[in-house]
Amino acid sequence: MAESPSGPPSDDDMLQALARHLSRDGGAVRLDSPGSADLSWHSILDCRIRRTTETRSETPRTEKGRKDLTALPTYTHIAGYRPGPPGDHGTTRRIELVREGSVHHRTCECGNGEWACGRCEGRGSLPCDPTTACPDCRGLEPCAECGGTGTPRPRPKGGDRAGKPASGAVPRRVRCAKCRRPEAACRTCAGRGRTECSQCKGTGLVDCPKCGAGGTVAHDACAGSGVVTTWMGGLIEQRSRGEVVRRPRRRPPFRVRLRTARSGHWRKAELTGDDALPGDLDATHAEALEPHLAPRAGEVHRTVVLRHLPLARITVPTDPDRVFYAFPGSAGIEVLPLPSRRRVARVVAIAAAVLVVAVLLLRLLV
Repeated sequence: MAESPSGPPSDDDMLQALARHLSRDGGAVRLDSPGSADLSWHSILDCRIRRTTETRSETPRTEKGRKDLTALPTYTHIAGYRPGPPGDHGTTRRIELVREGSVHHRTCECGNGEWACGRCEGRGSLPCDPTTACPDCRGLEPCAECGGTGTPRPRPKGGDRAGKPASGAVPRRVRCAKCRRPEAACRTCAGRGRTECSQCKGTGLVDCPKCGAGGTVAHDACAGSGVVTTWMGGLIEQRSRGEVVRRPRRRPPFRVRLRTARSGHWRKAELTGDDALPGDLDATHAEALEPHLAPRAGEVHRTVVLRHLPLARITVPTDPDRVFYAFPGSAGIEVLPLPSRRRVARVVAIAAAVLVVAVLLLRLLV
């Protein structure tokens, strides 16, 4: 019986194809009697599902300055917006929208883009200590007589504590500005212990580094423009992900996979939305696919690309050394014979025995 082009081959189709294959060795072979052959189905399924899920949201938006939103698409009701076809497999697509009539350019509370400096509180300057510790004496002993207090210590008997410098020598100390003792004070601070601050020049104030002494800075809320833009923004996020479903889980032998990939007449189908599964799909495959075809939360698009190939495994009691795989090919049902497990085990045992004998002979010769 020839394979029906409208459906998968039957058990009889596969057995008759195997009978024709075996008859090539000479003599007619019949496999239609009970017990003459054992057939089981191991049909192959390769299915790839790409689904796109989507979320939609609306959020009031505010931007600094006068923002140009003309490049963004607009909508009236976000639920009714059509974003077009989904993105490629494995991608996330973000579509930003603007609700019609919601864009406003508002004057900022600052008025002109300027805002009182927060560091100097609008004064333009910061307080500074007008003096600093003397860099030479560091304020520890600015004057040998009064120690910077202005009150000289009691003089020891025998005259001044401070010795007079040799003729022509540069005095190491000068007259103290506080106690007036000659040659007793640090030359740099004259006994005061501190010197004028180089930053404020003794004024006690320095320019604010944040506002440059102006007292105002650009208002951060409007980026110094004096204007803020408000609108209702819509966001559509689409995520495209893929799934792979293969059956059987235990794959056929490598030679079978290689042969079917090269010459198998695979049945193919592409489904979208609620399209039904092909009627010629193996029942176990259809059962395995059903859970994967249930819509996911937020699903807006689904494409199912599948290909399947009827594959039968047949054993013949009168030929225990071989197992046969039959499948539809380009020119009809093809049969691929492979060594059975029994034959493989026997060959392995013979090879092992030969190896043992070879090792024993090698030992005897040595």
